[in-house]
Parts: sequence; structure tokens; C-alpha cells
Amino acid sequence: MIGKPFSEDAACGMLVGLAVGDALGVGVAGRERGSFSPVSDIEGGGPLDLTPGSWGEATSMALCLAQMLRSANGWDAEDAMRRFLNWRDHGYLSATRVCFGMDEETAIALRRFARDGTPYATRDGGAAQEGNAGIMRLAPIALAYGARVESAVAVAQLQSRLTHGGAICERAAAALAEVLVSADRSRLPRPDAPPEHAGRDVRQTLHAAFWAVGQSHDFRSSVLRAVNLGGDASRVAAVTGQIAGRLYGYGAIPRAWRAQLFDHDKIVRAAEDLYALRPIDA
Repeated sequence: MIGKPFSEDAACGMLVGLAVGDALGVGVAGRERGSFSPVSDIEGGGPLDLTPGSWGEATSMALCLAQMLRSANGWDAEDAMRRFLNWRDHGYLSATRVCFGMDEETAIALRRFARDGTPYATRDGGAAQEGNAGIMRLAPIALAYGARVESAVAVAQLQSRLTHGGAICERAAAALAEVLVSADRSRLPRPDAPPEHAGRDVRQTLHAAFWAVGQSHDFRSSVLRAVNLGGDASRVAAVTGQIAGRLYGYGAIPRAWRAQLFDHDKIVRAAEDLYALRPIDA
């Protein structure tokens, strides 16, 4: 049996790191860079006045994928979409028990699935298919399929296609999956400057995350650099948290942030289960 090229500590770091980044960014998501006091801790707030430690749509969708993988022992697109619908309609796996933060591409995909049962978005490559949802929720795929980078890359692209079927989105999901599985620092882009705007465009998100990680030497500074770019702060920090969690591990996430994180223990158990998983379709 092929082992996974990362430890359980790194596995927990990826999924908890995703949620911590999300929770750090929710209070300033949508705000322009420089228009808010620099974030240095989990503060909550934002338009929904969230309790510190609450997270947003990136973590909700990642947990939907985690639950699907655990239940199906592998990839099941229809199951994933049913769980996303449950999140939309009933607040399933939401920190607030209601759905919020869904982008228009995801909303369209869920309406399509509810109407005709088609789980995958079209691959039209248009501007509407350049969003970042397919990478903000990716960690469960890397955890489950990490024994073979080829499998992780293939399933990462499939999960992007659930809601974001453009070629750019699929390539971004594949690239992030490879980074999360291998953690090969030599293959990590190291931009000299952040993007002018860290919005929901998947290219901007990856640029921002790689910049934040490349400018830092620990988990804390990586995700705080990402959050303080403003724009789509929670999603950008969720992507950054996955990468930094892989590089530095769960133990490197500040203890106070872990203690504040909503449903922390549930997220850790999901990560542990996915790390132990050997998908039947791998």
C-alpha cells in the first residue's frame, strides 16, 4: 500500500488551516486594502457580525466534501452536490446554521443540479468560470487522495467542475492539489508583490496566496499577510491556510486560534479520517 507523503500533523494542518484562514478573513471580506485596521487575531465581525472563530463558505463547502468522501469512501459527485444543496437550503455544516457567502457560479450550479441532476458545470471557459471556489475548499481531496499525486490532481479537477468548470479553474485546482500533496518548495511560485486586487478571480487568489506564503516563515504570518490584502480575504486566507498548514503542520497554528475555532474538534476528526482513507477509486 502506498503511503501518503505527509504526516497526520500536516493533514490536520491543511484542513484546520483552511478553516482558520477563513475565520480570520470573514470580518474584512469585501473591504478594500488599507481601509481597515490590520488584522492580527481572529476577530469575527463583518456584515453578519460573526462570533470570533466562526468561518464562512470555504469551510462549509470543504466539510461537505469531507463528509462525502468519508461516506462514499471515494469520489461521488452527486453526493457532494446533495450536501451543497443541504448547505444552501438548511445551513448544513455552516458555523451559523445558515448558508451565506455563496457566489453566483455556485448558485447556478446548484439550481442546475436541483433541476436536472447534472453534477458538473459546463466547461465553457467564460469569465463566469474563473472564480476561486474550486480551490478554497480543496484540502479534503488532497488528504484523501494524497497517496498518488496523479489521483489527487484528477479528483481536484473534478471537484472544481462541480461549480466552476472553466479550464483556468481546473488548472488552478490541479496546481494547488500538487502543491498540497508534495509540498515541494522549489515548485512554489514566489511573487515579488501581491496582486493589485485580491478578488474572486482564481488567478488573483493563487497569486495572493503564493505571495503571502513566500514572504513568510510560519503559519501565522502567512495567513495574516493574506487577510490584510483585503478583497476576498476569507477565501484567499483559506487557500493560504491550506498551503501554510501543509508546510508547517497543525502544531504550528497558534494555539489560541485553534481554541477559538468553531467546531475545531469536528474538523480535526475529519482530517484524521481523510488521512487514514484509501479511496476505492484511487
